[in-house]
Amino acid sequence: MVFVDCVIKENIPIEAIIDTSADVNCISQKHIGELRITYHDKSNSIKTSDASYFTLGKVNLCIGFDDGKKHKSISGEFIVFGPNWPDYYPDLVLGMSWFQENGATLDICNSKLLLDDNFAIPFKEVKYESI
Repeated sequence: MVFVDCVIKENIPIEAIIDTSADVNCISQKHIGELRITYHDKSNSIKTSDASYFTLGKVNLCIGFDDGKKHKSISGEFIVFGPNWPDYYPDLVLGMSWFQENGATLDICNSKLLLDDNFAIPFKEVKYESI
């Protein structure tokens, strides 16, 4: 799993998983509550290869990144997932749609997330034996 550090609403640090196999961007209901953000109420579900997870709606978020020299903020739509989301899974998921919208690529050799304007964000890889 590949993770990147970012902030939500310029003050809440969060670790996001980079999941290019996900077709949606997601955030935990827990963080939406902390931020006091309301979301578009639309119950649905997210299906994965091994389970289905309850979703609560959608929210527009501004996520900030820092490369050590400069700061970049990116807005996007995220699905708010419900309380049955697994505790071991990160609270913020940047999926393929986020990558496409922001011209992002992964530089695996240098452990960097690259955005279309040459903004490079370091990431870390964590290997799990079993989830």
